[in-house]
Amino acid sequence: MNKLPFINFGFSGFAGRFSGTVIQIFQDRLELLALELREAKIHLVQALLMACMAVVFSLLGLLLLVLAGLHILPPEWRLYGLVLAAGVSILAGVVVFIALCRHLEQKPLAFDQSLAELKKDTQCFSTRN
Repeated sequence: MNKLPFINFGFSGFAGRFSGTVIQIFQDRLELLALELREAKIHLVQALLMACMAVVFSLLGLLLLVLAGLHILPPEWRLYGLVLAAGVSILAGVVVFIALCRHLEQKPLAFDQSLAELKKDTQCFSTRN
């Protein structure tokens, strides 16, 4: 009769340790996820601020350049100069947009490390010993 409660206690002790380990792993993964989310948010804010500053300064520079160029041209050539400046501005905008798309494609996924750790965990617990 003494062996049955001992076996039951041993199983409950194992279950408690196992559940504690699983909870600790889950907590670690959530902390990693929160850290990656904060890093992704910082990266997004930095990218947006830099993009906004680039747009503002580029537009200001283009405006001043177009006005200076139009002021230098003779009156009969000003319309052609304006069309040329508009075409160059549109071309520059397309080139910058393509560069931005390439830059964003090269960045890893926001939660890449969390996904890798979760895959490791599933492989660890699904392996039959």
